[in-house]
Amino acid sequence: MDHPPESPLHITLEADEASDSWGFVGRVMIGDHESYRTIRAFPTPSEAITATQVIVGEVLGALLAGQEWRSLSDELGRAPRREDLNFGLSSSQRRWKADLPPGTDGA
Repeated sequence: MDHPPESPLHITLEADEASDSWGFVGRVMIGDHESYRTIRAFPTPSEAITATQVIVGEVLGALLAGQEWRSLSDELGRAPRREDLNFGLSSSQRRWKADLPPGTDGA
């Protein structure tokens, strides 16, 4: 595979005919390289692509969440606690209302 260093490399999702010709599989392509092919076959190309999108989305989501957790842990020097993650409306509402001018209720 000849890619000049300045050439962009694209990740694409596509469908291909299943190897046994019974339906379609989803493929994840990195440039011209097939990096993943779904195990299951689907009745239509669109269903194969949709299933592949879900798989890629879940994997990327898990990787990104893990990295965010590690980054915050490194920043804090400990595992994040609920308040570090800004969970819960009450804490954010208190902060938001504290930023309002006196005599206003945010309405």
